[in-house]
Amino acid sequence: MADAVSYIARKIRRPHAIRQLVGILFLVLLTVVGRPAGVTAVLLGGLLSVLGIAVRFWAGGHVRKDKELATTGPYAYVRNPLYVGNVLIALGFCFLSGYGWPFVVFAALYAWLYIPTLRKEEKTLEKLFGNEFRRYKKEVRAMLPRWTPYRTGAAPWSRAQWVRNGEHIVNAGLVAALIILLLRSLQ
Repeated sequence: MADAVSYIARKIRRPHAIRQLVGILFLVLLTVVGRPAGVTAVLLGGLLSVLGIAVRFWAGGHVRKDKELATTGPYAYVRNPLYVGNVLIALGFCFLSGYGWPFVVFAALYAWLYIPTLRKEEKTLEKLFGNEFRRYKKEVRAMLPRWTPYRTGAAPWSRAQWVRNGEHIVNAGLVAALIILLLRSLQ
């Protein structure tokens, strides 16, 4: 628990970290009020959520934030796999909530928080990695994966890096919330 509190406190101190806090609160809200209804919503919501968690899991072991340009693993297919995972998870939770309003709220939150953050992060990456990032950006889309991997080295997934990035905490929280929602669908 202390790890989770420490992780969240570090993130809050960074200016663009509000997207993470708001995203966490949004998923907590959907977990608390959600009442999954119908087999289709449960299956689709569960599948999207699990897929999103898997993408985050995969990406978290490949990225060394601000130290090197990540172009392996899921980064060979899309520039922002952690965000793609978040979008899949959020859409899954929206389906699992049993309500329509979460889709509208999520669209507004995405436009308000993610689009400006993506722009800010790309400027930072261009400053840090220059031509290497510009070549990568030309070949790999921000949020829509390509069919074939970007030509790059074969850096392996790293559990140690996954933990350093705090993904063990994120993944554990997401899995717990998903289990709660899925159990509610059985009631």
